[in-house]
Amino acid sequence: MTVHETDLQLVDALQVNPRAPWVDVGAVLGVSAVTAARRWQRLEEQGLAWVHAAIGPELSMGAILEVKCALNDTEGVARALARFPNIITVGATTGDFQVFAVLLATDLSALMHTLSRDFAPISGAVQIRHNIFRLLYGGVHWRQGLLPPGAARPVEQSPTARSAEQGATARTRGVRPLGVRDRALFGRLNRKGRATPAEIAADLGAAQHTVRRRITELAASRQIIFRCDVARPLFDLPLGVYLQLRAPDTTVGPVAAELGKWRETRLCANTISASNIILVVGLHQLSELEEVQARIVRDFPGVTVEDRRVILRYEKIYGRILDEQGRCTDTIPVDPW
Repeated sequence: MTVHETDLQLVDALQVNPRAPWVDVGAVLGVSAVTAARRWQRLEEQGLAWVHAAIGPELSMGAILEVKCALNDTEGVARALARFPNIITVGATTGDFQVFAVLLATDLSALMHTLSRDFAPISGAVQIRHNIFRLLYGGVHWRQGLLPPGAARPVEQSPTARSAEQGATARTRGVRPLGVRDRALFGRLNRKGRATPAEIAADLGAAQHTVRRRITELAASRQIIFRCDVARPLFDLPLGVYLQLRAPDTTVGPVAAELGKWRETRLCANTISASNIILVVGLHQLSELEEVQARIVRDFPGVTVEDRRVILRYEKIYGRILDEQGRCTDTIPVDPW
């Protein structure tokens, strides 16, 4: 299946500003707002692209689970883990631990409870290794980078983009922290990231102005982030690689923060484990892995690559259940509460 060039550019524009008005998206593409909206609707209906809300990386506490599976049970284990709403991403990999899963929790106590109880009964799981992290670095916003310089200016300058840039100011004004009271709102935005305040208010039975204000607060303070994701194998990103790095304890935080800024990064976590950084990257071809490893060694003296695994397929990405071509077939809204 081939994705049309205009659709690639449409996704690129929404990766710049996932909630940009259609009139601004259309201006980037040189089409009407109606045409831009219609093309997006088709991409969504085919499971090729979607917009959703994610919890800000700085607020994302959790663990990366590595699961060693019984013979021929990898697919069953991955599917079982994908059904948990507090597990945002699941992938099957090469190596001795054939499945990894990213778990979110609201606090350390809840995380400890979940790790000690919830996953023991999963059939086919021979061993589960826990890599706890306090926050995530980068990877939430990634772009294909297809639009030429300056072409995305209409969506960069739209009101939704400007409000997101005011995060530091909003944070100092005492915005209520994201919490269980936002559970239903976040669930709707995770399922449908471009839902309007009117649509969400009708769904929740709440006042539209209340919903609008809370979305603005959470987005401006970066407690939630909107992202546009795609069926990656069909958008010329067929290869995911899972890396485990070891950095000196005195530099692990800064190293993880810098890795989080790399264009290839899809997830980076400073973990409490033997390999204290877990990095997931998206690549076009296997030869690019050599370049990534060479950059790590060059840019971060003392950092070693302890393990590397090819991601054979994603079962789930931030709440979306995927088929073998990476297309969204179902949604399990993320719920760390």
